Order: sequence, then structure tokens, then C-alpha cells
Amino acid sequence: MKNIFAFSLSLIILFSFVAPSFASIEVSNETSTQQEVNEHAYSFNELEIISNTILTEQEIENLYNEVMSINTLNSGGITAYGPISGGSTKTEIAPIYRTYKNTGVNEAKNLIFAYMMKKIPKKLTDSVFANWLFVKLNSWSKISPTYVGSWVSSSYSTAEKKRNYHATVVHYGKSNYTSPKSVQYFQCNYWFGK
Repeated sequence: MKNIFAFSLSLIILFSFVAPSFASIEVSNETSTQQEVNEHAYSFNELEIISNTILTEQEIENLYNEVMSINTLNSGGITAYGPISGGSTKTEIAPIYRTYKNTGVNEAKNLIFAYMMKKIPKKLTDSVFANWLFVKLNSWSKISPTYVGSWVSSSYSTAEKKRNYHATVVHYGKSNYTSPKSVQYFQCNYWFGK
């Protein structure tokens, strides 16, 4: 009986090591479905712009003007400046503005902070000053809400003789969606199958 048990156990251990090694070989032979994206970073009037295409100075300025002109929900329309030279721009998906309160992230931070507080010696937590300091440190590290606007525009490129689609995501510093902090501008023709 002991021999059968030992033999079964050794087979299980053997197959547990062999199967993952064959699986890793199989996974390495598969082609990746993810597309590699090159990012180009620019700065214009203290605004950080990240794009997956190379932009000229004129295109960066036009993109900056587009971001600055789309700032509120009740603006009544969009003044679109075409970042692709030689073409007209139109908005395919109107701007959508969202506020992310980051409550889940803050609660995770509070949980980690509470765990760290448990590890502090009792002598320190008996002090009012030490408790006040810990509370200040916790509130200092509060993650503030994030204000984001996004839209999709398209413009006709005379050089490529096709319409290019661009997704724009803007992170704002204020709750009224003014004063943009950073812009992500990506050509997304593959999303639209063009």
C-alpha cells in the first residue's frame, strides 16, 4: 500500500512540474494581440501633451487651442482646430466630462495606514501629540478627485488620403473642467476599423 501511495505521489509531483513547462512553451508560440504604441511627449504653454503620433509645432498649437476651447458642458459647441495639417476636423463623439472621487483608493490607503498604526508601540499612541501627528499624516496623503474630459474627433489627411480618428483625454485641475493639466491625444483608426 505504501508503494502505491509513494508511486502516485511521485507521479503527481512529476506532472505538476512538467505541465507548466509545456504550457509556457505553448504561450510563447502564440502571437500577441496587443499593439505596441510609441508615445511622444510634448510641452506647450506648461501643458503636457502625450501622443502616439509625431506632431509638428503647428499641430501641437492647434491641439492646445482645441483643448482650451472645449472647457465646459454648456459652451454651446466645439471650436475644432485640425491637428492634421490640410484637413477639416469634426467631432465624432461629443465631449464627456467625468469626476472620479477616488474613494476606493482612499479607503485602501486608510486600511494600510490603520494596519501600520497597529504596529506602532503603545507608548507612542498614548501621546496626544503623536496621535495628532498620525492623523495629519493620513489626511495629508489624501488622494483628491480627478476631473477628466474626453472626446473623439476626426480629420481628413490629404497626405494619406483618408480620415484619421483621434481620441483626446484631458485631465483638469479644477472641478469646472478648466485649467487642463495634461492631454493624451491618440490616433485610433484601428478602433474604427479604418
